[in-house]
Amino acid sequence: MGRILKKWGIVICVVFAVFAVFTIKTYGVSETLTTEMLSDTEKNKEEIARIVLNDTGRNAVFEPQEAVKVTVYEGDLLGNGQQQAVIAVSFGLKNTVLAVYTKDKTGDSYTYVSDVGDFFDVRNVFFLPLTGEGTNIMIVREYANQTIGSFERSSFLKGYIWDEENQTFQNVLSIPEGIEVIWNGRWDNSQEERWQKIEERSEASTAEVENSDGPALKLVQYQAYKISDSTDTENIPNDSTFQTTKNRVVNQIYYWDNDWRRFILSEKKDKATGETVAVIEDFSASPYVLVEEYGNMGNNVVIQRQSGTIEVVPINTLLEIDGTEAQSTFFSYE
Repeated sequence: MGRILKKWGIVICVVFAVFAVFTIKTYGVSETLTTEMLSDTEKNKEEIARIVLNDTGRNAVFEPQEAVKVTVYEGDLLGNGQQQAVIAVSFGLKNTVLAVYTKDKTGDSYTYVSDVGDFFDVRNVFFLPLTGEGTNIMIVREYANQTIGSFERSSFLKGYIWDEENQTFQNVLSIPEGIEVIWNGRWDNSQEERWQKIEERSEASTAEVENSDGPALKLVQYQAYKISDSTDTENIPNDSTFQTTKNRVVNQIYYWDNDWRRFILSEKKDKATGETVAVIEDFSASPYVLVEEYGNMGNNVVIQRQSGTIEVVPINTLLEIDGTEAQSTFFSYE
């Protein structure tokens, strides 16, 4: 009996060994991103997606085989002299995972650094050098096609910088770059059964700002408000039926400020507390203010306080640094 059990034990071990080898050969995949894998993202799409999902903790949300596209961008984000790979794994137009890996000194593999976040459709990633720090600010161009009470297609520029202390990527810029919104007046406060459209197209470029600590982004935004003469209230009318009612060109410059550790439009003072705040978005520059029903939103700005808190406040609660009434942070012309 002992010999039989021993024999069966050997057989079982052999079976498990063969099964293990078969499993490794059939299902086994690398746990490390390599330069070879990233050189052909289409061929290695599923394997790259699996590693990114595991590293970012999203393996319970998506399956590797659901990955539609993998795109790799490279730049020095950590200031360590090594190239980092910014990997965008798309799971469709509304789900893209963005993660950063740093190349090892051997140059053969990458080590996971951090998750950047969830995005809609990442159209591009580019880098702006941060003066004196040997690193770059990462700018993500995100495109969103969604329905939120209206039919909206929009794109955004979102900026990130590595926060060494907290070992994470900090958001330092979030601005709309382009927008197209179509809605029927019966859906909003006007209650007028007419189709309306807002359009904004932007041209972004780098700019020089006096006494700036780093890069600056200049946005020239071409905005228009249009109304359709279509009487069909059920179906979105053809573009040719829309006529421009109002339009303008808006110029804004977002510049890097080391003290705030982000891109800002200007500094102002809070009337109530006297503290200096940074204006990071001016709603009066939004194309929505071209629509009468939404004109009041232009009275507000987004500020960051010295504590790091971000708030939306009326512009009339602020002063210029010299104590005069606060002014808009942009200029425009029709």
